[in-house]
Amino acid sequence: MLRNKKIIKSYIVWIFILGITLLSISSSVFATNYEIGLTKGTDVLIVNQYNDTAWENTVNASSSPNTWFEGEADIVGAQSKITVKGWNSVTWETYDIFVSIFLQSLFESEEITPLLWLMGTQGYNETTINKNYTNNYNLWVGLSAVWNFTVGDFEEDPSNANDLLIVFQDPTNIDDILNDYNNLSAELNSNPAIQFSGYNFPILDSDEFLWLFIFNGLALGTPSGSYLENLINTLSCENATVINNNLIINRTGETNYKVEIAYGSEGTFSSFIVKDIGDNTIYQIIRRNSEWIFFLIIIVLVSCIGGLSVYLIFRKRKINRIRNRNN
Repeated sequence: MLRNKKIIKSYIVWIFILGITLLSISSSVFATNYEIGLTKGTDVLIVNQYNDTAWENTVNASSSPNTWFEGEADIVGAQSKITVKGWNSVTWETYDIFVSIFLQSLFESEEITPLLWLMGTQGYNETTINKNYTNNYNLWVGLSAVWNFTVGDFEEDPSNANDLLIVFQDPTNIDDILNDYNNLSAELNSNPAIQFSGYNFPILDSDEFLWLFIFNGLALGTPSGSYLENLINTLSCENATVINNNLIINRTGETNYKVEIAYGSEGTFSSFIVKDIGDNTIYQIIRRNSEWIFFLIIIVLVSCIGGLSVYLIFRKRKINRIRNRNN
């Protein structure tokens, strides 16, 4: 009887350990399920700091922040405005990814239409590309209006009325995108007609792709820290690390430097900082939510009105007491 109890107890312990193991496995599986963090509204990006001498000595002697950001991004105090208008859950095929992420990033807008026409004449149209590269990707695609950096007032119309914010619902399959792009690029680069036309598709490693994507639509699912970890681990990035919600990228220009990008709860960056190896800030962009400023102004006004009202009430009571005493 005692032996049977020991066997039953051992079996229960074994079942418990198995349950914990399965729970851990299922947790890691469900960890790839993220939510959309984008919210409708307007944010303002501000160039908070820029040391042009340090930039030339560290990042690139012949460039400026305008290489990365449109407009007057090399002037302290310049502002850019971004209004998120909405988003949809969509499924993209390889052709959609190729055009919306890679072509938009690597070529000027006026080059893309003739390039797609040329590719089509060589048998690389939407149908054939999707037939040869069969991966599908579930995304949230946001639409935003963007006003480029300026030191003056914003124009009435945005610089780009339909800028894309791209959130992969599962970042653990993003390496398939890079593999398909590189394989397709190798084919296109070996095509005589495309070669003769002067088009070239660079073969990208993981770090190059991540850097390119950051400036061309990358937004995060939430929780953003976990999302970032999955993203760079899936890509096997060698020069990127994640600390909480911060993406840190080590780069080499004139000397070594690093870029620290903090992502907010909406999945878009809240600050962008370039530092030298001594941790000195060379360049910094910060984000300000214009709706919060509006509400802050309202709160301050209401508080002032409330305070003034209380003051007038007490003043009136004091005057009435003095009158009563005199009477």
